[in-house]
Amino acid sequence: MDAIMPYLLNTILGAGGGWLGNMLKKNGLGMIGNLVAGAAGGNILPLILNAVMGASDAGDGGGMNWMGLLSSLIGGSAGSLIGGLFKKA
Repeated sequence: MDAIMPYLLNTILGAGGGWLGNMLKKNGLGMIGNLVAGAAGGNILPLILNAVMGASDAGDGGGMNWMGLLSSLIGGSAGSLIGGLFKKA
């Protein structure tokens, strides 16, 4: 259960970020499309940030990783907005 929890949180926060991205700028993906694009972005951006900044910070503390949660939210909105750009092109 501990192995799946970060991905579940990233997916939920990413979907919330996709919904937020749709509220900020209408991109025409529809509700389900924004949630799916946001969930994908919410999982991809933390992986990219973890690879760039190094995995040594990932296991420290054992508490709530607020920067990881924030990056999932931002990644979700970015995923939704980028998905909207590809649909319009």
